[in-house]
Amino acid sequence: MKLMSQRIVLLTVLHPLALSFAFAKPITTNILSLNDRASSSSQQNHLPYSNPNAPKSGEFSTFEIGTFDSLNALINTGTPVNGTAYLSNSLLSASLNEPSVSYGLLADSITRDPQDPSWIIFHINPKAYFSNHQPVTADDVVFTFNTILSKGSTGLRLYYANIQKITALDKFTVRFDFKEKKPLNAAKSNVKLALSIGQMSIFSRQDWQNRQFDQVSLRAPLGNGPYLIEKIDSGRSITYKRNPDYWGRDLMINQGKYNFDRIKYVYYRDPEAAYQGFKLGQYTFKQEQSAQNWVKNYNIPAVNKGFIIKQTIANKNPITMSGLVFNSRKDKFKNRDVRKALTQAFDFEWLNKALFNNTYTRLQSYFFNSELEAKGTPSAEELKYLTPILPLLSQPEKDEILNPWSAPTSAGDGFNRKNLLTARQLLLDAGYCYKDGLLVDRHGKPYSIEILISDASLQRTILPYVRNLKRLGIHATIRLVDTPQYIERVRRFDYDMIVDSYPQTLSPSHEQIGYWKSSSADRLGSLNTAGIKNPAIDQILTELGNAQNRQAVINITRVLDRVLRAEYYMVPLYGLVGNRVVYWNQYRFPKSTPNYDLGLDYWWIDPAAEQNVKRYIGRQ
Repeated sequence: MKLMSQRIVLLTVLHPLALSFAFAKPITTNILSLNDRASSSSQQNHLPYSNPNAPKSGEFSTFEIGTFDSLNALINTGTPVNGTAYLSNSLLSASLNEPSVSYGLLADSITRDPQDPSWIIFHINPKAYFSNHQPVTADDVVFTFNTILSKGSTGLRLYYANIQKITALDKFTVRFDFKEKKPLNAAKSNVKLALSIGQMSIFSRQDWQNRQFDQVSLRAPLGNGPYLIEKIDSGRSITYKRNPDYWGRDLMINQGKYNFDRIKYVYYRDPEAAYQGFKLGQYTFKQEQSAQNWVKNYNIPAVNKGFIIKQTIANKNPITMSGLVFNSRKDKFKNRDVRKALTQAFDFEWLNKALFNNTYTRLQSYFFNSELEAKGTPSAEELKYLTPILPLLSQPEKDEILNPWSAPTSAGDGFNRKNLLTARQLLLDAGYCYKDGLLVDRHGKPYSIEILISDASLQRTILPYVRNLKRLGIHATIRLVDTPQYIERVRRFDYDMIVDSYPQTLSPSHEQIGYWKSSSADRLGSLNTAGIKNPAIDQILTELGNAQNRQAVINITRVLDRVLRAEYYMVPLYGLVGNRVVYWNQYRFPKSTPNYDLGLDYWWIDPAAEQNVKRYIGRQ
């Protein structure tokens, strides 16, 4: 891609629709940044975490748990297969080193007016084409987003809800108009939305003319990306093959990228089968989530002889918040004191020692391990945003928000006596009582909880929690269901508790609305699995959307963190700084790794090492 320096352009002759901003001072650039800062890589021949001389060969293979029946991950129905993002490009490509910075991909440049954030224009690279050599046009972009806004999943429609109109100005120029118009409110939120728009894969209008977008199907869509589908073994595996005729192979951002001839995802019914499959060489790369496997189960000949590499690769990302989520739509979880009591029953210290060999860290924040994490007491800058919402909160909530906060800790002896006594008193204060050793409500109905899961390996983590709940007189059970049933029940909010995760970035944006805002709580398929309806949080999210600079984003996010923690919408679990990976010793990667991603698309295969690995696997 020919890089363009930032320049001022006049748009008075662009199109009649451009007359409304003809007297503004738009800028056109090939990089979109939330903070309007030029990328440090903008004038380079390749990205700093790539090797432009990497050989292109071999197969990358990894695993997934469950099954699949759909190639469309953008709708509410079906179980989508992994890897479909390789089939089609997006307008922009996110930097893996700089927060909220994206480079032009299908769109080789972007035009916008910093003083008028109500619109943005993407200029599509005329050289971009689908795999059948039809050009990618503005009509394809309009069709893609209109289809998503009308037929896409609930989460996506909410995510892009601030798009008012998409217009094709000419064959290769598309304009997005936003609902938020006032510069003070819209400047940052609309740039965030534009960055999100830039990450959506663009599909062909012509290809979808005679197909139902919201119908579950394994029919391959026409793509414009670096890979094609080579083989589907329905529900078991999918293999993508590199497209030698990929239009974008010579772009700067793609130098040293997409080095594997094939990418394969192998599906297993449970993690234990997947672990055994890796040892047998059925696939060759694995991110290891199990602490027990990591500590104990790789003392095997292939590791000892160097054929399998076990490695932790550091990154600077916030650790994904994961927790046992209370469905606060249900009466049994509406009381904050009850949720706090049930949080006391989780004994992390014993669990970490007994099951995880002390390899994990308790999550103390929704933005743990980042500058967005709230620590100690609120700063003066945070109090500017906290003070207006304090009247909306009870005194106990205020006390926890305005003082240092930490998750409950135990002695690690397996009894958790102190915390369970605290929990018992909180439950009594909430109006519950005990009858024949059981916790009952004021009508004498026993208190019960069902924890819904689809991953059998979670049982060993949750069972100790269930035992502690039973010590509180609570009838607690674990319900294990298959993946399709789990997905459907979660979509309909048909659960008491689930284990859920909330991936975070260094630039919190529209995803926070989907996670926490009242308007998302009752929308089927919503990411607001806790069912949060809290006016204080709604107000914070509005402030976050209006943040005008990086420091404001940091302060408001810390306030959000404090309120979420004090409300006890979930039992925070644990995490690990960095990525634990094991892989057969045929992969290589650049010395300089990305700050915020593993960067697997920039890895490559050493052909000689690959042959050695194949011979070893064949002898097993």
